[in-house]
Amino acid sequence: MVQRFAITLTQLSYFAECAKTLNMTEASQELHIAQSAVSTAINQLEKALGAPLFVRQHSKGLVLTSAGESLLHETREIFGRITDAVDSIQAGQREVRGTIVIACFQTIAPFLLPQLLQRLGERHPDLTVEVVEGDHEESIDALRSGRVELALNYDLTESDGIRAEIVGEARPHVIVGTDHRLARRKKVSLSELAEDDFVVLDLPDSREYFLNMLRLAGITPHVRYRSSSYETVRSMVAMGLGFSILNQRPRIRQTYTGERTTILEISDPVPTLHVAVSTLARSGQTAKAAAVADVVREILAEVAPESG
Repeated sequence: MVQRFAITLTQLSYFAECAKTLNMTEASQELHIAQSAVSTAINQLEKALGAPLFVRQHSKGLVLTSAGESLLHETREIFGRITDAVDSIQAGQREVRGTIVIACFQTIAPFLLPQLLQRLGERHPDLTVEVVEGDHEESIDALRSGRVELALNYDLTESDGIRAEIVGEARPHVIVGTDHRLARRKKVSLSELAEDDFVVLDLPDSREYFLNMLRLAGITPHVRYRSSSYETVRSMVAMGLGFSILNQRPRIRQTYTGERTTILEISDPVPTLHVAVSTLARSGQTAKAAAVADVVREILAEVAPESG
């Protein structure tokens, strides 16, 4: 239930100025408003409280009543707390300290998050980073709901109200098992895999990205297995259960099964995914979010030559 108050901060600010000057005309001049507006606000405040706050003496101005003195004390406390809260929040926007919650696309996370957290810890020891992992839509929903301040995602779809800064790219590639007939090649055309079984990374938006890539190449995908786990897909491919298309490139070829995969570049023109730092378009970027984005750019700039 929404709590409603019978008085407003504006009324309290008018009251505080009157209590300081003990003269309604002087108070209105300090506030740069009409005296009638000040008088009306004080009358409404007294009516809401059910007690007079001033004794009006036409020749001597205003005198605070006991209720007025009590309210003045409380008003100063309230304004002091509001000022402290505003100062604290504004400082938090400027300083890299406190807590920031970020969302990260789950297949990007193992490649980016460990380095990101390690570097942020070294450079900003007063900053605590909490991470929410999920697929593209889950990350965007977390951003829109205010649960996170920043999201690390692919540019899989455009989202209204979201400001996305491209900070890196992840070119797609084919992976096959080491016993696959094309495993010794460096590049392949997708048409050469037209009759092979496909193991798809089964995440919302990602799934359609991979399947559409094959369809654009004139291939009807023979989807044999699906998994929402990047490593499960790699392990299935390593065991000879089909080929897959992925974007992130691990530094090791070995999978959880002990078997290995081979990366093959795609010779066809295919859509590249871009890594984006996303924030709410209507919100300004805080110092904490800027610090995270800076380190993400740095890490991806180092990775780019290796994946190029």
